[in-house]
Amino acid sequence: MRIVDRLRSCWGFSPNVDRNVTLVDGFLNGKTVAELAQEHRLSKTRTRQIIEKADRLVGGGILTRAEPSEAPPRSDFMAAYRYVWSLAETHRLGSVAPHHFFKELQRAGSLEQLVDRIKRYPKRAPLTSELIRLVWLKETGESPWSAMKRSKITIVEPGCAADHPDRGLHCQRALEPAVQELVESAAAAGWTNDEIAGALLEVARAHQG
Repeated sequence: MRIVDRLRSCWGFSPNVDRNVTLVDGFLNGKTVAELAQEHRLSKTRTRQIIEKADRLVGGGILTRAEPSEAPPRSDFMAAYRYVWSLAETHRLGSVAPHHFFKELQRAGSLEQLVDRIKRYPKRAPLTSELIRLVWLKETGESPWSAMKRSKITIVEPGCAADHPDRGLHCQRALEPAVQELVESAAAAGWTNDEIAGALLEVARAHQG
């Protein structure tokens, strides 16, 4: 498989994947960073960053020498299971779950060993586990475990007048189950507590107008 084909599989959800692959292909065919920057209307620094990231994604061969290893590099798995990105998108599993899937797949060495590991040592990563289940289902036609339960959050309506002194507290209690579920899902996907807290604050500010 050519480097650019492998790279397309590795770039996942990037909205600029076509541009980036074309840029790297041009670099591999002898174009300079300056020429590519002008061609794609980017700064030289940004162009160089894209090429450097591409080199890391495929395990070398663009800027650095490709280093063979005993275990298949992550890019091999990304090329073999290139449908994982769209599968995660279709089932609303977020953009982080595929990265965790490939990280765990590389660590396990094969899809079979990964499924066996999750069966023996279940983790608090429901989104990644659900993606593993879906990939195994697609590959074998069988589900290794039950599907993840989907959220059915219900926000209770106010039971007091708008000027009630404890109305704010009632609202907090109404929202707590939903917020807790969001926090747990985000944490399972790999976000830190600080990142989650900051994101929730930004979402709240955005909805305040």
